[in-house]
Amino acid sequence: MKRKKVRVSILVISLFAAIIFSGCKNSLPRENASKDADENTEPYTVLIYAPLYASEEACNRVSAKISEITMKEIGCQVKLKRNMSAYQLNQAMASEETMDLFPCFTWEFSLAEFVARNKIIQMDDLLSNYGVEMKNSISEEDWECTIVDGHIYGVPMNKDKAQGRCFLMVKDIADELQIDYSRPMDYQDLELVFQKVKAAYPDMYPIVPSDGSIINPVWDVDMLGDGLGVLENCLTDSTEVVNLYNCASFKKYCSYMYRWVQLGYMMPDAINTIESSNDLIRNGIGFGTFAPYKEGIEYEESRNKGKQIAAIELAQPHSTTDMVSSCWVISSKSKEPQKAMQVLNLMYTNPEVANLLVNGTENENWSYEDKTRDIIRFPEGVGQSNTDYSVYGWIWPNEQITSIWSGQDADYWDKLDRFNKNAKASPAKGFIWKPENVQREAAACRDIVDKYYNGLILGCLNPDEAIPKFNDELEKAGINTIINEKQRQLDVWLSKQ
Repeated sequence: MKRKKVRVSILVISLFAAIIFSGCKNSLPRENASKDADENTEPYTVLIYAPLYASEEACNRVSAKISEITMKEIGCQVKLKRNMSAYQLNQAMASEETMDLFPCFTWEFSLAEFVARNKIIQMDDLLSNYGVEMKNSISEEDWECTIVDGHIYGVPMNKDKAQGRCFLMVKDIADELQIDYSRPMDYQDLELVFQKVKAAYPDMYPIVPSDGSIINPVWDVDMLGDGLGVLENCLTDSTEVVNLYNCASFKKYCSYMYRWVQLGYMMPDAINTIESSNDLIRNGIGFGTFAPYKEGIEYEESRNKGKQIAAIELAQPHSTTDMVSSCWVISSKSKEPQKAMQVLNLMYTNPEVANLLVNGTENENWSYEDKTRDIIRFPEGVGQSNTDYSVYGWIWPNEQITSIWSGQDADYWDKLDRFNKNAKASPAKGFIWKPENVQREAAACRDIVDKYYNGLILGCLNPDEAIPKFNDELEKAGINTIINEKQRQLDVWLSKQ
């Protein structure tokens, strides 16, 4: 009987202890419970879209290296997808596919239109809470170029924020023919250059296109967003909005280019060319092409084209909204925008992350020439023509905290910063065009521009015949309505400055 009572007592004590322990376990600190949950939850993967060539294998290498950093710093992974064209990006935005971060280039997309279509989210609170270091690194002047309706929608890229125009050419040939590229030139001067090149190298085209288009050297212009209404010469104080395609400067360039095609200086049927200017010049088909002018352009293009490149300056550098408002944005389809902002902050402020994005992985895409001075070069057997990760620093948030390539000036980033600061600002810098009130007219005019523009700037169309038709169709489609609305918005913006 006694033994039975003891057993019952032990059972009661054990049961009581179990209840107490269970209660204590349930009342453990919440951080332990959340830690257990976190250990069983797959970390969020921030999906980054970017343009220009990189193999899937190279993107996976870069993603894995960056994920090692992001897992330690902010508890998430990243996945990089490159080779994304503007068309593919539009397709991704229209699909059910999740996306987090991507660049908005002003020559491809309108930041204001992305906002109107709810494709991206505003960043004000996210920057204050998760991107403070990045926010404090960027000037108020630059932030103004990504503000729509009072909110920040993009992080300006820390790259060349001013541009001129130049003609790039093979330096060895230029030196052989005693071409003086130390001074600026105009179209007439260039024609004499082309004449010399064609005489010495009859099988070579002095000018080549790139992928069926070419950089337009008419570049005293502020495009004011979409180019449907511009400031023809933003190096002056004029704020009159005009039709670029009816300007004397546009007609003059198109006339020269058409003439150069007839003389054999420009590649014929260039509009149907699928090769890049890099390939055409590297393979000896072309002597040169038009390009944006910025600090260090000769070195950058020498690396891209596989030959020493010289540049003839054509138009004075200046800075516009469009040159600064190319920015990185957060998709409205992001499931964790806080994580997206934290990753973007690291992309902008962490040199190791920035270097991986800009240059790829060590040993596969680059190796140190001088680690102490942070100077890199291509590894043995690798070059711009066969690397599996193309190097274009200007597409990323902050190229200016990355390594210097061998051959570049050791103080290149300081020089680029001075170049940006010394360029003349357009009187409309900071103005962002919002086309909502003229959407129908803008769509119709864009279709007409697509019909004529490339053919004219490549010399495939006779400007005496095509430009009057071009402008007649633009006027019927409502370009004057667009210009009037853009002038109205610009005047309102100017009155508040």
